[in-house]
Amino acid sequence: MLARLARHAPEPPAALPPPAADGRDLLIRRLADLGELHRSGVLTDEEFSTAKKALLDRIAEL
Repeated sequence: MLARLARHAPEPPAALPPPAADGRDLLIRRLADLGELHRSGVLTDEEFSTAKKALLDRIAEL
């Protein structure tokens, strides 16, 4: 079970592709996906916070 969850964990934020023309929408969708992973218990609070901060930083750069 843990191995299966580990496969579904998101990659580190540095592995995110550069945003496209609709990059803000894509990043916001990813943020929503992160929230769902966190609520379902796949991500720990720390993993969620780290990934969320990375996405919010990228949104702010757009």
